[in-house]
Amino acid sequence: AGATARPPQAGRHLYADLGPLRDALSAEGVGDAQELEDFLTARLGMPAPGGHRFGDDLPALRVRLATGPLLDAGTDERRAECLLSQDPLELPHVQRALTGLKSVFDGLRDAQRWEPPR
Repeated sequence: AGATARPPQAGRHLYADLGPLRDALSAEGVGDAQELEDFLTARLGMPAPGGHRFGDDLPALRVRLATGPLLDAGTDERRAECLLSQDPLELPHVQRALTGLKSVFDGLRDAQRWEPPR
């Protein structure tokens, strides 16, 4: 989607660097990690703490995204369904969660590619 992330080692968060999307984010009024946190939290409907909360410099466009919503971590049954599924990406609640994430990041990526007329 245009962001970079370190390969997960363990844990329940994805730490994404949205620096490559700086121009598109700037067009949305996002210039630092706090503004990125506010922007993504509002659009994703879940907390998206900025990297400045974890020791990054404020200008770095990094954010911590929880993976729990992909498992529908609010219910034990859905979490078990995900963990035991042969193909968890085919589960409707996982597809909905991924579609929500994808739509936000696709919009930024598409805006990044847009070039003004010459």
